[in-house]
Amino acid sequence: MRVISILGSVFLVSACIKAQAENNEEQLLIISDGRIKDTSVVSPSSRISAQELQSISFNTVEDAISHEPSVIVRRRFIGDPNGVIGIRSSNMFQGTRSMVFADGMPLHYHLQTRFSGSPRWSLVSPAEVAEVELIYGPFSAEYSGNAMGGVVNMTTKTPTKRKVILQGSLFSQDYSIWRTDENFNGGRAFIAYEDRFEDFSLHLSYNHLENDSQPQTQYNAGIITSPTANARTVSGGFNGSNEFGQAVIYYADSGPTNAVTDLFKAKFTYDINNLKLRGSIAYEERDRKQDSANNFIQDENGNTVWNGLVQLDGQAFNIRGSNFQNRDQDRNSLLSGLGLSGDISSTWLFDAFYSNFRILDDSEVRTGRNPLDPDFIAQNNAFRGRITEFEDTGWDIFDIKFGTQELFGNPSQRISLGFHVDSYELNIIADDYNSIDNIRPADETDGDLSSGRSDSGGKASTLALFAQYGYTLSEQWDLALGLRYEDWETKDGYSGGNTVEDRTESGWSPKFSLGFTPNDSIAVRYSLARALRFPIIEELYRNDGATSDGSVFISDPSLQPEDGIFHNLSFEHTLASGSVKVNVFYDVVDDVIFNQSTRTDIGSITTSLPVDEVTTKGAEFTLQQQNIWGSLLDIRYNLSYIDTEITKNILNPEIVGNDFPRMPNWRSNLILSYPLSDKFKMSGSVRYASDSSGRLDNNDTEENVFGAHDEFIFFGVKANWQLAKTTLLSAGVDNIANEQAYVFHPWPSRTFYLEATHTFGE
Repeated sequence: MRVISILGSVFLVSACIKAQAENNEEQLLIISDGRIKDTSVVSPSSRISAQELQSISFNTVEDAISHEPSVIVRRRFIGDPNGVIGIRSSNMFQGTRSMVFADGMPLHYHLQTRFSGSPRWSLVSPAEVAEVELIYGPFSAEYSGNAMGGVVNMTTKTPTKRKVILQGSLFSQDYSIWRTDENFNGGRAFIAYEDRFEDFSLHLSYNHLENDSQPQTQYNAGIITSPTANARTVSGGFNGSNEFGQAVIYYADSGPTNAVTDLFKAKFTYDINNLKLRGSIAYEERDRKQDSANNFIQDENGNTVWNGLVQLDGQAFNIRGSNFQNRDQDRNSLLSGLGLSGDISSTWLFDAFYSNFRILDDSEVRTGRNPLDPDFIAQNNAFRGRITEFEDTGWDIFDIKFGTQELFGNPSQRISLGFHVDSYELNIIADDYNSIDNIRPADETDGDLSSGRSDSGGKASTLALFAQYGYTLSEQWDLALGLRYEDWETKDGYSGGNTVEDRTESGWSPKFSLGFTPNDSIAVRYSLARALRFPIIEELYRNDGATSDGSVFISDPSLQPEDGIFHNLSFEHTLASGSVKVNVFYDVVDDVIFNQSTRTDIGSITTSLPVDEVTTKGAEFTLQQQNIWGSLLDIRYNLSYIDTEITKNILNPEIVGNDFPRMPNWRSNLILSYPLSDKFKMSGSVRYASDSSGRLDNNDTEENVFGAHDEFIFFGVKANWQLAKTTLLSAGVDNIANEQAYVFHPWPSRTFYLEATHTFGE
């Protein structure tokens, strides 16, 4: 069935090309980003342009949505590969409930979850972005249940003439916590060549980013109430508390993480009569090192103590030597896509797009102990080191969509139809090794895939059909109906050397939306949708035995799809140069898949726990206004309230009534921009979020400590100086007040940045 469906879709594309060749006198309407009109009609949305993005720090592409309503991106530092995203009722560790596209190419990483499942933001450079649109909720049949939170659609700039663009940035973070008091510095360089040759446009670019982060982990240990005679007397630690309010001693931090990214990219468009062919290929090399752990503890002779039982001021605690591992990760990946859009007739359009993503090389090496630890060689010889690799990992996705705004010659009716097929594969190979200097080559496995005790992986695929119908009932009333069918299949699953039975699931997702526009400036709409979010490969199959640091990951191959009902009532008032919007939403999701980690004295345990039911009530207010009150001041402001509660859980009834983890009740963002002259513009920004819990039991209530999820308010300022038509200088500061706050890991402290852009050929 899948092969027949794909071949049928290819035939339809061929038929479209033939029909267009016979009817090329009609005006072309391209849906090059793969969207259909009803998606933005039935769904709440927010847009931000490239010009508006100049008002905030825009060092990496995920910064583009950092100030948008009901959105959180946990970017821990500039260059962070783990910039997980949460939208509305989906928290930042539920990345499988959000979708991210750039010109129709998927950047979301629906192979893994939690921090490993963050979108591949770095496959797009900030200088490429023309506009970003956020679509909230799964109210359109165009998108799968992975849009339970929402969809991020980025549109990049299309070359119009020959240009060479040079851009350089410098940034510096002032960090001082515990025994680390340093400036962590980095920079970014971008060069692009763009050209237009009649019907053909070309973009070639290279983006290099290198940065040192603040220490991401702070190590602590619980106090042992009965010290033993074997405990060595030490100095240098700090008394404090953990996220549960328990007394602990902080004895180290992880030191900086050095992140280096190189992105090579080529894009083209080619107009063929009234068709548009588009293609893109992005190759990324990423290297991440952590080899400068900051150990606070010294013995009576001034020697660093790397592990064992010690006592500080009569308080005994254990130092875990595995915390001081050196880590080195190399990751090379390739994302390519090819699309074709155009008219089928005077009223029908189509858009077809194929994308392919492959991890070419991804390996992480962890030593057993720190090389300065006297037990370093012995621990590595005891197979305490670890290498983790990805093999045969990636995806293939094909979409074809058809749409018309005039069905059967009736301009009051519209319809969109589509077909989707995807195929995902994940293979994680995790082995011990006995020497940091003698690691087996990445292509030499210990037998077949799935033979190792911690190897895991498998395949998952989906075939989907959708229809979205709209009918203009009158000048004031509009009705939209949608239906999506999905057929999901897993196969070749394995976990720790054990194979897992194949599975198939299917389901229907109906959509309903009713709009009322009493006049040209006011619009009211109610949207209702069901959505199914099927488990991903890691949630089903990943089972790690105890690693060198004692950590364990336990998945569940029997997980059922998340099944949710979503409501949204929107009010919009259009202003002369802006708008005011209010959204009220209510979501109920059954069989919620949540990956939670619990830290223990010997490591951490991560499980995929299904929660029977989670209910969300929320509201958003947004104001966007240019030249407010007749002045030159522009404003973008939003305020969100979200109450996400566990309302049913048979397995553990004690958590019923608790807040769902990592979901602040309040979020608010403000951007103000004011031109001081024709060439000089000042902007100020504020980001706020209330505190939250990181656990289902809500027991992590301590504030401003490692592991907490704190309330924060971050102030930023930016200045743009248009030195010449071709030259722009920018400077700014984020977190001006240097507020210390944690999102389990520490948020960035005060960060300065400077950027210059020069264009040849303007």
